[in-house]
Amino acid sequence: MLWRERVKSALLVVLVGLSIHLSLLLWQGLPPAEAPAAELPAGGTYWGAGRDPVALLAPARLVLYRAKGAPALLYPGSPGYERAWSGALDVLQQLGSLSPAQLAGEEVAAAAWKPGAGGIALELIFPLPIGPELWGPVLDYPEGFQLPWPVQRALVVPGQEPALLLAGPGPGQLRGFKLPGAGTTLGGILRELSGTALLPARELKGPPPVGSGLYVPGTSLSLPVLRVGGEAADPEVVASSFFADLSLTRCIRERDGATIYSDGQRGVRVRPDGGVEYNAPEVMAGVLLPPAQALERAARFITQHGGWPQEARLAQLAEVPSAPDGFHYRLVFTQYWNGLPALTPTLELMLSDRGVGRYRRSVLRAASRARWASVSSAGLEEAISRSGK
Repeated sequence: MLWRERVKSALLVVLVGLSIHLSLLLWQGLPPAEAPAAELPAGGTYWGAGRDPVALLAPARLVLYRAKGAPALLYPGSPGYERAWSGALDVLQQLGSLSPAQLAGEEVAAAAWKPGAGGIALELIFPLPIGPELWGPVLDYPEGFQLPWPVQRALVVPGQEPALLLAGPGPGQLRGFKLPGAGTTLGGILRELSGTALLPARELKGPPPVGSGLYVPGTSLSLPVLRVGGEAADPEVVASSFFADLSLTRCIRERDGATIYSDGQRGVRVRPDGGVEYNAPEVMAGVLLPPAQALERAARFITQHGGWPQEARLAQLAEVPSAPDGFHYRLVFTQYWNGLPALTPTLELMLSDRGVGRYRRSVLRAASRARWASVSSAGLEEAISRSGK
């Protein structure tokens, strides 16, 4: 009997020692996880770079009106674009400090769109008309902000009243807002940029008729011709971001090299070029969310399933009816290269309050630069004029 007591005592000492050892590990922090395989994304997941909804509504181009000389064009990715947009965004967010009565703005004449002689200003041209139900919540405006039309362009004129003008897509849709002290920081940025080497522009004369002006480059352009390819994507890693347990899914290898995973209700197809197609038909027929909430959910979903390319903009946000009596949104995002949008959608989602029912991903990556192409500014202006006749 004595030996049994000694065994129990020894076992108790081992258990106490093990408990103390585990407690020390918890106190000092758990050991680091094993490094992922080199061919997989960081962390062995399909999680990618995130994007703030404000950045998805950023202007497709900026027009800098300089005190001296011709206006200048700023494109996404070009020198000075981010600084100018950051200063203009600060002015736009100041609308949130206005009273409900001031948020209505005041009607102004079309002649007020351009700055006075010797003045500087910045025009913002957005990729799509942005409705107040989207514009207001994304920029944290109070509920009293209600424009009768969506915003297509904005003009910030530092030191002038009204300092901010918002224009809709149609003629006569122009409102001005008085923002005391608005544009002080932006004015300094614009004056500094005015003295740098920027792409000069001139206003297009003739068709198509536009109330607030259409600008084309004032000189010939040299644009890089790129060889592009798709993303590198491991089908199993991609599928793991949609399904918690791949052992419960059916895997099909197609002749073209694509891989399909399905659990009978949802399916994801990963193409050899890295493209992704996801479908969940049961969530398509739902009810519409507020547009700003739909954009936020789309941004989060894309972040969790591949991430965002460096330059991407919202190109479409449309309501689509679903059988039998439901609705969902179709959101399309376009990738920009050297300030120019890609011809085909980069990212496409369809979502309702029930979730994302369809997701298409075709992100391009620059493989190499083939050559440079020269584009005639005069020929560009003639082509635009012919298209408007």
